[in-house]
Amino acid sequence: MNKLIRKSIAILVLCVLVLNLSSCSLTEKPSGNAGAVHATVIEIEKHGHAVLDITTADFTDTGYALGDIVCVRFGSYKADMPFFDGYYSNPGAVMLRGSAPEENIAICINYGDFSAKTGIALGDTVEITLAEKAGMLALQELCSQKYSNDRADYSDDVTFANFRAVTIGHIGNGKLYRTASPINNENGRAGYANDLIASVNVATILNLADSIEEIEEYYKAEDFDSEYYRTLYESGKVAALELTADFFSDKFARSIADGLSFLAHNTPPYCVHCTEGKDRAGFAVMLLAALMGAELEEIIDDYMLSFYNYYGIDKESEPERYEAVLNNNLLVILYHVTGVNTYEELLQVDLESAVTKYLLDAGMEENDILTLKEKLR
Repeated sequence: MNKLIRKSIAILVLCVLVLNLSSCSLTEKPSGNAGAVHATVIEIEKHGHAVLDITTADFTDTGYALGDIVCVRFGSYKADMPFFDGYYSNPGAVMLRGSAPEENIAICINYGDFSAKTGIALGDTVEITLAEKAGMLALQELCSQKYSNDRADYSDDVTFANFRAVTIGHIGNGKLYRTASPINNENGRAGYANDLIASVNVATILNLADSIEEIEEYYKAEDFDSEYYRTLYESGKVAALELTADFFSDKFARSIADGLSFLAHNTPPYCVHCTEGKDRAGFAVMLLAALMGAELEEIIDDYMLSFYNYYGIDKESEPERYEAVLNNNLLVILYHVTGVNTYEELLQVDLESAVTKYLLDAGMEENDILTLKEKLR
């Protein structure tokens, strides 16, 4: 990797890490009409994000802008955090999310559960003040990612559905696939993904995103078009893990271990998906690829292909954005799984052994690991 690029990204990442504080340490200073905003928690999202009763548009109308650093207070909690329109903070770091103008802002932990960690609850009152104007604007502009849900904006169905075979390491042809959700059509991709898994005769599915209740609710939607998936589900060939993105929790590790054990007790071809087929699916496929002896660069290439499919992020044409995404997502996850702290240390790790230990520690039986490897080979 280009050392200059990695150095600049490291500086940005360090800036984000500084934000993960127990109290507001930056000097709060006024800017225009960006005064104190008081809001109420109206929803705790599935992933633990605390949604407030003010839209992104109304919040920015008070003088705040994406890239600002704000101070958030409620009860005894007080912390600085960036105001971003995506999850650009380091995994485990806090942020204030402002998505589409009509959507409400939310206090989040990237790859974590803010509600569980802080105890914030429905009805709590939150105060937001400005800590530093444009303090994280550089990272906001570097990482800002939007994708289209219009099929016409993509070259083919495969790219649109973020669908592909995974054949890295010793994984055999036709054994493992990954995709956007073939059942949840919130992004308009379910029908395409369903047809693609049917075309390769997928026999077992690991659904990382949904509960059984959510899967059965999708059947009632007017645009439901996933009969192949329903057949597998009704045959007991779909495991519904309902994972949040709290990749660093013991609960997440145990659930992933259970899911891979389910694959070991069923037959390939396997398909792994979450909603976009990008983050949670990327984590699970990384584990499977490492188990099957894939090299680090192979795992990186497969993981980052999702970001090309959705956002057009490419190592050659957009090296800074590419490395920002890589450093802030897959590499941090790999550091957690392998127990190292730097890319240089990661290069020395036996990934197959490290992932085996991770799964054994999470409760997966050694025989299930060996069976799964044999079925994937």
